[in-house]
Amino acid sequence: MLIKPITGFFLLLALAGHVYGDTCPEPSTFNPNSNGFTATDKSGRTWEGEYWLPEKPSFNFESATYITEVEGEDGLPKTVSQMSCRYGNIAMVLDNVTNWKATSEAWRDSKHCTKSISECSFAMGKVFP
Repeated sequence: MLIKPITGFFLLLALAGHVYGDTCPEPSTFNPNSNGFTATDKSGRTWEGEYWLPEKPSFNFESATYITEVEGEDGLPKTVSQMSCRYGNIAMVLDNVTNWKATSEAWRDSKHCTKSISECSFAMGKVFP
Protein backbone atom coordinates (compact mmCIF):
# COMPACT_ATOMS: atom_id res chain seq x y z
CA MET A 1 0.00 0.00 0.00
CA LEU A 2 2.87 2.35 0.73
CA ILE A 3 4.53 1.63 -2.63
CA LYS A 4 2.12 3.75 -4.71
CA PRO A 5 2.64 7.00 -2.75
CA ILE A 6 6.41 6.51 -2.67
CA THR A 7 6.56 5.73 -6.39
CA GLY A 8 4.45 8.80 -7.18
CA PHE A 9 6.70 10.99 -5.02
CA PHE A 10 9.87 9.82 -6.80
CA LEU A 11 8.23 10.26 -10.19
CA LEU A 12 7.39 13.87 -9.31
CA LEU A 13 10.97 14.46 -8.16
CA ALA A 14 12.34 13.03 -11.42
CA LEU A 15 10.12 15.28 -13.53
CA ALA A 16 10.48 18.41 -11.41
CA GLY A 17 13.80 19.51 -12.90
CA HIS A 18 12.41 19.44 -16.42
CA VAL A 19 8.94 20.77 -15.68
CA TYR A 20 10.00 23.57 -13.36
CA GLY A 21 13.46 24.36 -14.75
CA ASP A 22 14.14 27.81 -16.10
CA THR A 23 14.61 28.13 -19.84
CA CYS A 24 15.64 30.70 -22.37
CA PRO A 25 12.74 32.94 -23.42
CA GLU A 26 10.47 31.65 -26.16
CA PRO A 27 10.73 33.70 -29.41
CA SER A 28 7.00 34.43 -29.16
CA THR A 29 7.80 36.71 -26.17
CA PHE A 30 10.31 38.87 -28.09
CA ASN A 31 9.39 42.55 -28.27
CA PRO A 32 11.36 44.76 -30.69
CA ASN A 33 12.69 48.09 -29.43
CA SER A 34 15.17 50.68 -30.67
CA ASN A 35 18.18 48.74 -29.34
CA GLY A 36 17.09 45.23 -30.36
CA PHE A 37 14.65 43.11 -28.35
CA THR A 38 13.40 42.41 -24.87
CA ALA A 39 11.77 39.16 -23.81
CA THR A 40 10.17 37.72 -20.71
CA ASP A 41 10.89 34.16 -19.61
CA LYS A 42 8.48 31.81 -17.81
CA SER A 43 9.70 33.11 -14.43
CA GLY A 44 8.94 36.72 -15.38
CA ARG A 45 12.57 37.83 -15.83
CA THR A 46 13.30 40.38 -18.56
CA TRP A 47 16.04 39.51 -21.04
CA GLU A 48 17.79 42.08 -23.26
CA GLY A 49 18.64 41.21 -26.86
CA GLU A 50 20.76 42.59 -29.64
CA TYR A 51 20.42 42.15 -33.37
CA TRP A 52 23.38 43.41 -35.34
CA LEU A 53 22.98 42.34 -38.97
CA PRO A 54 21.00 44.02 -41.77
CA GLU A 55 19.24 40.75 -42.76
CA LYS A 56 15.92 39.75 -41.27
CA PRO A 57 16.49 38.21 -37.79
CA SER A 58 16.20 34.47 -37.23
CA PHE A 59 14.11 33.37 -34.26
CA ASN A 60 15.37 29.76 -34.29
CA PHE A 61 16.90 28.72 -30.97
CA GLU A 62 20.55 27.68 -31.35
CA SER A 63 22.19 27.56 -27.93
CA ALA A 64 22.30 28.61 -24.29
CA THR A 65 25.49 29.52 -22.41
CA TYR A 66 26.26 30.45 -18.84
CA ILE A 67 29.01 33.10 -18.97
CA THR A 68 31.36 33.88 -16.08
CA GLU A 69 33.99 36.00 -17.83
CA VAL A 70 33.99 38.56 -20.64
CA GLU A 71 36.51 40.99 -22.05
CA GLY A 72 36.03 44.44 -20.52
CA GLU A 73 36.23 47.71 -22.44
CA ASP A 74 39.85 47.98 -21.30
CA GLY A 75 40.64 44.59 -22.89
CA LEU A 76 41.08 42.88 -19.52
CA PRO A 77 38.99 39.94 -18.29
CA LYS A 78 35.92 40.94 -16.33
CA THR A 79 33.96 38.58 -14.04
CA VAL A 80 30.24 38.38 -14.82
CA SER A 81 27.37 36.02 -14.12
CA GLN A 82 24.96 35.96 -17.04
CA MET A 83 22.91 33.69 -19.24
CA SER A 84 23.10 34.11 -23.00
CA CYS A 85 20.65 32.50 -25.41
CA ARG A 86 21.32 32.58 -29.17
CA TYR A 87 18.61 32.62 -31.81
CA GLY A 88 20.40 32.96 -35.13
CA ASN A 89 21.64 36.54 -35.24
CA ILE A 90 19.94 37.49 -31.95
CA ALA A 91 21.70 37.19 -28.60
CA MET A 92 19.38 37.42 -25.58
CA VAL A 93 21.18 38.08 -22.28
CA LEU A 94 20.16 38.00 -18.63
CA ASP A 95 22.69 39.73 -16.35
CA ASN A 96 23.56 39.27 -12.67
CA VAL A 97 22.45 35.64 -12.35
CA THR A 98 23.21 33.89 -9.06
CA ASN A 99 23.35 30.21 -8.14
CA TRP A 100 23.21 28.99 -11.76
CA LYS A 101 23.00 25.22 -12.23
CA ALA A 102 22.32 23.00 -15.24
CA THR A 103 19.21 20.86 -14.74
CA SER A 104 19.45 18.55 -17.74
CA GLU A 105 21.97 16.18 -19.26
CA ALA A 106 22.08 18.32 -22.42
CA TRP A 107 24.63 20.58 -20.71
CA ARG A 108 26.90 17.64 -19.84
CA ASP A 109 29.91 19.06 -18.00
CA SER A 110 30.08 22.37 -19.86
CA LYS A 111 28.25 25.65 -19.47
CA HIS A 112 27.00 25.48 -23.07
CA CYS A 113 23.93 23.68 -24.49
CA THR A 114 22.90 23.26 -28.12
CA LYS A 115 19.76 21.12 -27.76
CA SER A 116 16.19 22.52 -27.73
CA ILE A 117 15.01 25.31 -25.41
CA SER A 118 13.36 22.79 -23.08
CA GLU A 119 16.37 20.44 -23.07
CA CYS A 120 18.67 23.37 -22.18
CA SER A 121 16.84 24.00 -18.90
CA PHE A 122 18.68 25.41 -15.91
CA ALA A 123 18.06 26.66 -12.38
CA MET A 124 19.17 29.93 -10.88
CA GLY A 125 18.69 32.04 -7.82
CA LYS A 126 17.79 35.69 -7.72
CA VAL A 127 18.68 38.12 -10.47
CA PHE A 128 19.95 41.37 -9.00
CA PRO A 129 19.43 44.73 -10.73
